[in-house]
Amino acid sequence: MILLNQDFLPQAIALISMATRRIDLSTFKAEITSKPRGRRLRLFFDTLFAKRAAGLEVNFLLNWNEARRAAPLCNLATILDLKRHKINVRILPNNRCCHAKIIIVDKDKAIIGSHNLSITSCHNNFEASYIIRDRVSVDRLSSAFEHTLNDSQKP
Repeated sequence: MILLNQDFLPQAIALISMATRRIDLSTFKAEITSKPRGRRLRLFFDTLFAKRAAGLEVNFLLNWNEARRAAPLCNLATILDLKRHKINVRILPNNRCCHAKIIIVDKDKAIIGSHNLSITSCHNNFEASYIIRDRVSVDRLSSAFEHTLNDSQKP
């Protein structure tokens, strides 16, 4: 299923709502906000936090580096909020850019595409993402995510 523009958040929320064991996420920009236009984005993060509070493993790769080269400033606040909710938040070593936008649930279904977890991406930009249900493709994506997670570091 192709998700264009504002179709992304409802499907992403539905996907993480179905998780029973593990949620893996990767994005360039993540914005946790209380702005009125960010209500659905906030619902996404609240759903993610509730899954973590229920005991699910949640891993979140996010773009950040000490030099703040090509790293959105909002990511720093998001890192702190994710840590507060006991989510395993990681960054890539050696100032590598984390640009992949991925959500994997229970190593069973995934969304991959261009949507960042930001108001601009979810409301203003032209974005396209895709839901993957094919087991072989999800396995390969999950394996790549896990390898990258193992090579990552705590911010």
